[in-house]
Amino acid sequence: MEEQKKISCRVFPWLMILFVMFVNLCFGAEDPTKFPTNPITYIVPWPPGGSGDLSSRKLADFASKVLGQPILVVNKPGGGGVIGTYAISKADADGYTIGHVSQSCAVITPHVRSVPFDTQKNFTFIMQYCEYLYTFCVLVDSPWKTFKEFIEDARKNPGKLTYCTPGPLGGPHIFMEQVILAENVQLKHLPVQGDAEMVAKHLGGHVDGSFGVPLLPHIPTGKVRALAVLTGKRVETMPDVPTFSELGYKIDFTTFVGIIGPAGIDPRIVKKLHDAFKKAYDDPSFKEFSGPWGLIPIHRDSESFKAMVIKEFDRMGIALKKLGLKGY
Repeated sequence: MEEQKKISCRVFPWLMILFVMFVNLCFGAEDPTKFPTNPITYIVPWPPGGSGDLSSRKLADFASKVLGQPILVVNKPGGGGVIGTYAISKADADGYTIGHVSQSCAVITPHVRSVPFDTQKNFTFIMQYCEYLYTFCVLVDSPWKTFKEFIEDARKNPGKLTYCTPGPLGGPHIFMEQVILAENVQLKHLPVQGDAEMVAKHLGGHVDGSFGVPLLPHIPTGKVRALAVLTGKRVETMPDVPTFSELGYKIDFTTFVGIIGPAGIDPRIVKKLHDAFKKAYDDPSFKEFSGPWGLIPIHRDSESFKAMVIKEFDRMGIALKKLGLKGY
């Protein structure tokens, strides 16, 4: 009898804990059909002012009206996007913390250095809303009129020519390294930290070519010349600029910008978030906004976005291994 009392004393607290957990599970969580009843936090893992930040704010402002709750955009930069992305992965899976994701942090960085999240397991993919218009540019008074001329000059002068991207081991850098490998030429990559420094270096004549988005506003002014674009087809605003594919570079490379949340968000909440941001995406004002910032509106829903990211994650691992950049 005494032994039974001792067992009961040990077991009873655990039964109470299980009971409380069961009650919270049944009654504590919000009804997904009523979501959202509180403001939503939208994390941008980059500093304010860039295309990722501004596009997020543009979409969030419209989507908040659809959802009937404020969407508060919060910048959490650092670690090449890792700090903010990790914050998204560790949030409660209730739909109230979501955020911005792009190719560099999701499918490149995890292959080249240790990160505290697993792209394939730790996120709910909500929607892709665009791709970046990566463009290779030179100064308008440079001797190169085509990208092939630039490459042939590099072949004749190994290691002499330089090129710049917005950051080391980002999407533009990795693509250019694949071009260099395919052409078997030597180009020096000039690493900078961000769009502003890239523009300053290029316009100041400190680099021979640049590849990315930041120089797009300077093409109409006549300061720089676009030689090639990384898109599926030619861009309407630059009809004379060929795509890399047209130039013979059959490099499987997908840029993307989208919205994610932590893993485990209820599918009904995911659909509500997707539908609200899709309405924002479909608004004509977003299309007008996108062009000058080097964004090509492209929509993928939750499932197709996830499938594309996972495919690109695996493909990028193979590409980085060939370049000798995989591993940490």
